[in-house]
Amino acid sequence: MELILLEKIQNLGDLGDIVNVKSGYGRNYLIPQGKAMPASADAKEEVEARRRELAKLDSERREAAEAKAALLPDRLTVKRLVAEEGKLFGSVSPVDIAELLQAADIAVQRSEVSMPEGPIKTTGEHSVALILHPEVHASVLIVVEPENEVANSPEMTGAVDGESEEDGVSGEQEETEDPAPDSH
Repeated sequence: MELILLEKIQNLGDLGDIVNVKSGYGRNYLIPQGKAMPASADAKEEVEARRRELAKLDSERREAAEAKAALLPDRLTVKRLVAEEGKLFGSVSPVDIAELLQAADIAVQRSEVSMPEGPIKTTGEHSVALILHPEVHASVLIVVEPENEVANSPEMTGAVDGESEEDGVSGEQEETEDPAPDSH
């Protein structure tokens, strides 16, 4: 399927480029999202006439993405329940990161969070890329900390003691935590 791009699309082309894509990608994503239009003689003339307007819109989007990148924090802290080896019960997904950033009054969509290795499943520091615009990339350091003190080593439980009691969940955790140390 031959399409004319109405904006720059990563790994595909720039504004006004005529590209060949699979029909499903064009029909189900590019055209409904307003990112492309079917290539015809009339459409080519229309795009040439609107090129300046489309370029202006694209530059405004890029400037907004650059401003958003400037507001991003260097690091975000996430607390999750942790098993013995430092593995998480569950994971930290792009949805979780987008929600954290939105809680900090930064409008980031789930689709802008790039996690090619998949969701985070271990504690520690993890770098996550944000693609705010095809030309604007940023990264945020995600620090995953244990929310519980179930199976952590004695050194780590001392550092987490005060934090887990602040949560309303600590009472529930204590019921499950007490039998675990006695069984070892």
